[in-house]
Amino acid sequence: MILRARWLTRLLGPAILAYFLITTDLHRIGGILRDVRWMPLLLSLALYPGVVLTKAWRWRRLTAELGVPALSLRESAVLFLIGQFAGAATPGQSGDFVRAWYLRERGSALSTALFSILLDRLLDFLLLALVSLVGLIAFLDVFPAALRPAILGSTVGFTAVMIVVVPMLMARRSRRWLFEWMGRLAPASMRQRFARWQSLLDTLELHPRVVLALLSATVAATLVVMVRIWLLFRALDILVPSALLVASAALISILQTLPVSVAGVGVRDAVLVAALARHGYPAERALALSALFLVLVVEQMFLGFLVTMRHPLGDTNRGQTPMARHDVGVP
Repeated sequence: MILRARWLTRLLGPAILAYFLITTDLHRIGGILRDVRWMPLLLSLALYPGVVLTKAWRWRRLTAELGVPALSLRESAVLFLIGQFAGAATPGQSGDFVRAWYLRERGSALSTALFSILLDRLLDFLLLALVSLVGLIAFLDVFPAALRPAILGSTVGFTAVMIVVVPMLMARRSRRWLFEWMGRLAPASMRQRFARWQSLLDTLELHPRVVLALLSATVAATLVVMVRIWLLFRALDILVPSALLVASAALISILQTLPVSVAGVGVRDAVLVAALARHGYPAERALALSALFLVLVVEQMFLGFLVTMRHPLGDTNRGQTPMARHDVGVP
């Protein structure tokens, strides 16, 4: 019963997309896509390495603070691409945590590796939550009246959790208190695990300059992502206020991490249809824009797939790391 409910939940996104496809003119969507402006679309695709390198550098800095064996920028980029492929192919992007198993093959504790990825993702969520909250306050009326309280309440709650939890996890004293508190609430069988996690992570103490570097990389990566999305809007000659564009993109990024779809299918369409309707754009144009978003996801999955095939998990014939023999001389 639980397994069936879980799969039904994961079908919510595809069900939303199916509804839109049934109730809209598919020929009109095809016509809009045939008229796409190729230069903005190609520029958006070309900017993906900027996202990869920025986020790979941030994760590399974060793992170094956790005492993980040193990663080169190329290694962290390779693992980031593998995580992006696995994340896009799984509900809620949960597959991104496969990076932790690659780090375990390097000799890192799995708990530490998982924690590094958790913090890495929470940094994105923190900024996206703040951006989406500001945008929703300004453009809440683009959503149906019946859904506004739930959307605003969930966004405010999510933002509040991010503002509280991320700093707590970065500071040793507050992190220790949080794990102790969670250990007291957890079943007896889980308490020893929480204590082990706390001891493994007790050496992590992010200094202000490190936090500033991580936040700066997060802002830089987010700016590149927003430019890529703006180029998609331009590819279809869609003109909306920048605040609405940024808020919509941030909300999509947050919602597609929920285990209700794969690669954001459905949830992305719902947000774009609601956001563009306010400015007079029909659902067909919003769905065409969503298809361009999907092109970016396909690029991410294709490159990630190629890297995953080149560096399969569990390949012990490459030395200490799956990337070792390719990274000689790379800092």
